[in-house]
Amino acid sequence: MCRLIDHSLSSKRLRLIVFCMVVSYLHGCAVMNSIQKISSPFPILPESHLERNTFPVVKGGDVIGRLAVIKLEQGDTLPDIARHFSLGINEVSAANPGVDVWVPEAGERIVLPLQFILPEAPRKGIVINLASLRLFQYKGDKKSLVVMTYPVGVGTTERPTPTGQMYVARKVTRPTWYVPASISEDHRKKGDPLPEKILPGPQNPLGEYALYLSKSTYLIHGTNKPASIGLSATNGCLRLYPENVKKLYENTPVNTPVCIVNQPYLIGQSHGTVYLEAHASLEGSGSAEAEKMYSKLRDVEKNSGRRLDWKKVEKVLEEARGIPVPILEIDQGGWVEQTVEVKHPGTLYGKPEIPELKTEAWYVWAADLDDKTEALRIAAIINHQGPQIPARVLTRSDGYRVIAGPYNDISEAKEAVKRLKIDLEIDGILIEPAKDRH
Repeated sequence: MCRLIDHSLSSKRLRLIVFCMVVSYLHGCAVMNSIQKISSPFPILPESHLERNTFPVVKGGDVIGRLAVIKLEQGDTLPDIARHFSLGINEVSAANPGVDVWVPEAGERIVLPLQFILPEAPRKGIVINLASLRLFQYKGDKKSLVVMTYPVGVGTTERPTPTGQMYVARKVTRPTWYVPASISEDHRKKGDPLPEKILPGPQNPLGEYALYLSKSTYLIHGTNKPASIGLSATNGCLRLYPENVKKLYENTPVNTPVCIVNQPYLIGQSHGTVYLEAHASLEGSGSAEAEKMYSKLRDVEKNSGRRLDWKKVEKVLEEARGIPVPILEIDQGGWVEQTVEVKHPGTLYGKPEIPELKTEAWYVWAADLDDKTEALRIAAIINHQGPQIPARVLTRSDGYRVIAGPYNDISEAKEAVKRLKIDLEIDGILIEPAKDRH
């Protein structure tokens, strides 16, 4: 167990403490809670110094990016932190087990998993790893190769995203969504019938940009549900944050090859260190992929003549936190020294804004609760629906009330009641404007 001692520590001892703190984040070793409240042991950088999407690919290397930490502030949610740093919600949640997704503790430091092992696939065009919920786009050549990477939402178990070789067949801005019969039937059963097509606008689930793949009915597109990025939540297509799909669209010519793989276990090397990155495997893929991974690791150990830390390998696989971890039986201080702390931005990009209360507006009562944390959690979940349903917590003498709104008229409020029921199984109740009450 690590403990803090006075500031006269030697640099070697200090690095050891820093290493233990990083391990505590990644592997759950016991560390006193007070560690999260002290000044950071990591170099503190402005967010402009932290790369999110574009990385050079070093010849012979498989690992890009660097880990970072950030100190949470009051009102943060993990989906907001994830979007600001171009991460998926599952990436941030998996890297920080035990942290409340919707109501994390202010002052807590969390890991930003901005280091990635490249999938085992040809480094050209677009490569998507379903297991890591991440897209990689390669530009340049072997002498000067750059990769741009973005989190994605992928298909569900019932309607999975297909794997294999494809290409971008066409591109469309402000696409119209022609609702597939299967999806139309799903919505009809839920009491939410859809039209045959949905025109561009806030209700269109394709967002502003769409890349149609050569495999019919499958697209890479934007979304009006940004909180779903980094989840298995689509009908088979691939979703990106609106700001990310715009970049991808602009940088992707028609006929660009697209390779979709499912690799939950990734092995990479960088500067002589061997890394292992593990993700929760998609249904039916775990055992076969694990056997491949063990075979590769045995080959690495045999060919390099260097011993792997097999206990650490098992730990990485067990925890599946999606972070590259060194697995050689050697000093790994260099890995620790790359970690930085990023200053909390003044405003988190894309964080839902809640309009001010208006006495003349309509609202929807969503819940009454005794526990403030539970009320804040429900409000945050409602607030992150797409399109947004603005929600807040009001203090009452006997507890806390969650309301959605404001809405300009009763029709908007009724639509919110409908969406709360269909999307979240919440039975909302209309609250009429104060001026209309007698």
